[in-house]
Amino acid sequence: MPRIREDDLNSVAEAVNDGVQTIHISGQPGVGKSTFLEELADELSDSYKTQVLYVREGNSPTALTRDLLYEIREAVGHFRALLNKATGGSFGVHPVSVGVSTDDRARHLRKLASLSESIKETKALIFFVDDIHKLAEPTVTCDFLRELSSTLGENVHLITAGRLTYDDAGYTVHLGTFSREETAEYLRQVYPDVDDDTVDGVYETLEGHPYYLGLLREAAGDDSAFELPEEDARDFIERAYLDSMSEEEEEFIRKTSALAELDEEICSSVLDDVSRTQARRILDSLSTKAVVQELGRSEDTGDKVFKVHDLFQEFLYNRLDNPEHLHRAAFQYYAGKLYNVVEKSEAPPLEGFVYGLMANVHLEAIYNGEPEIEELREEIDRLELDPSERLQFMFAYGMNAVTSQEKSAMLLALELDNYTEWIRGLEPEDEGEELKIEFHGVMLDLMRATFRSNTDIEFEESSVEIYESTIQRIEDSDFVAFFDEDKQEAAQIIPDMLRVCVHVAAHRDLEEGKSDDEHLVAAYDVLEKYGLNRGVVEAFLGNWRELAEEYEAGEQAEDMIEGQMEEFFAQFDQDDATRNTLIRMQSDLYREMMELANSAFTAMVSESDRLLKFIHECGDSLEQADNPFFVAAWYSFAAHVFRMFAPDADSTKELEEAAQHYAEVRMEYEEELENPIYEIEEFEVHDMDFPDLMSEITDSDDDRRLTE
Repeated sequence: MPRIREDDLNSVAEAVNDGVQTIHISGQPGVGKSTFLEELADELSDSYKTQVLYVREGNSPTALTRDLLYEIREAVGHFRALLNKATGGSFGVHPVSVGVSTDDRARHLRKLASLSESIKETKALIFFVDDIHKLAEPTVTCDFLRELSSTLGENVHLITAGRLTYDDAGYTVHLGTFSREETAEYLRQVYPDVDDDTVDGVYETLEGHPYYLGLLREAAGDDSAFELPEEDARDFIERAYLDSMSEEEEEFIRKTSALAELDEEICSSVLDDVSRTQARRILDSLSTKAVVQELGRSEDTGDKVFKVHDLFQEFLYNRLDNPEHLHRAAFQYYAGKLYNVVEKSEAPPLEGFVYGLMANVHLEAIYNGEPEIEELREEIDRLELDPSERLQFMFAYGMNAVTSQEKSAMLLALELDNYTEWIRGLEPEDEGEELKIEFHGVMLDLMRATFRSNTDIEFEESSVEIYESTIQRIEDSDFVAFFDEDKQEAAQIIPDMLRVCVHVAAHRDLEEGKSDDEHLVAAYDVLEKYGLNRGVVEAFLGNWRELAEEYEAGEQAEDMIEGQMEEFFAQFDQDDATRNTLIRMQSDLYREMMELANSAFTAMVSESDRLLKFIHECGDSLEQADNPFFVAAWYSFAAHVFRMFAPDADSTKELEEAAQHYAEVRMEYEEELENPIYEIEEFEVHDMDFPDLMSEITDSDDDRRLTE
């Protein structure tokens, strides 16, 4: 690509070297802002650490701040960033009042300010932010840029490019179309022998527009005799540009024009007759063209990711014969990626979130907006998943599908209804298999009822009816008989625990504001059988509530998760989505959650007097229970936590001794029992745990296993 505007490039580079922190490049679509920004980044990369970010349609100021925070953490290094995340910043930010929620942004800006101050002059950092006009309407964007600029340390520079005018930057450059002289220079760098008449004709017809000059240069190839029609020159050039490609390249770029990003995996998936190898080679060839930009490598596949220029992509898409077919293939591709993640992941809703969002883009394109529930289910039918696979997929995707919250709950309720019907329609081989099917059915009924309670839709079977029938199923089923004789004593607890679960769920979903608390009373009646009365449970939970009010970690975690999820949606662009930013945000959210939990535990353990007071208050509450098992288990758990975070503390030994003491009290209690569910005679503190009854069910003999 010929380099024009050397004077502008040099002037911006000189401004940066002179210490100017904020620079803005403005101009209309296709005048070469992105190219200018890339050349500038390349020019300055020898002397500065540079990072280019792309703003997508639908981004928010909060989302961009979040991205900048991620990048500056990488620049500062892990230890310094971790310290910043644990302590927060001390910088004060005054949120603008322009109709945008700023709470999360202010929090990120404080951290950004604190971290950017630690950037040394020898490692000065430049952020290049392209397409800044996509952030919000111009007034909001300019207010945000002023806000952002005030937070950056002196060794962090911000260079933005976009269609809007931002006069408050320290230095501004406006890019227009090429002059007649620049047009001549542009053409002659590629075609030295082009004559003045041809230059005049090109300039008059295209008015020096860099985007169309680039297409013309590639369409003409080695031929310097340009033939331009008098009318519709730009449409002619776009068609001529396609003609300059090989037949394979033209077919490829046409058929993928509805995709926001191109890499070898998705292209080979949506095009029936193209292999990954062919897709990679075509993309590499297209990357040399004027309209195809390389965005880097995908963080999930490692493949190069490309983007077609907006103007040319629109030209191609408007001429696509069957865009619905392409969108449907793309939806199936991202849905398949989502399922593969869900199948292997321990946290599928988080890890599959990105692919769910990407799938939504194409699903909305198929239906020109939000699909109806049955339309969405028909698209999922096309994935041809078996019932278990489908339910697994829906739990990862359903709550983030392109539906309202009410419809999402309805969608999952309908899916659970179908799956429950399938489970109960299986032909059991023996009584054990029949009991196992019934057990799964009871658990599914709990979920079905809960999802119904989150909607205003009237189902044929209501939540109340499901809870009532579930209680009756528990009464009628002998789940204990499923276990071997040597395990049936412990298994006696299963029906009671199921009853407690149903009553608690029913109380939560159905009895808000009621005075009789029928289901809550029933749940406590069951717990009374095991020596755990209502007063003990409420006192125990009261201790937790009191502690939670003193420590903000839980509240911080909730705010962080809500804020991050909002940013996740804002970062997602229905016209121009890329996975990399989303995946990085997703992993960063997970790290922040883990670090927040770790810092909270560490802080609590370091304040040993308060934490020990809390532990003993809970212990005192549980000691009032008739059954000493619960207080022994509590002190065992507390000792385990202290061993993890403060293994050498005197309090760790104190808690272990308390656990051992109450284990001995439990042994005396057992002497009065005919058939204790949990024998504590061989008890060691680190082994103390509740019986894992779910594992007993799922790990039963092969001849009793439910069909996967």
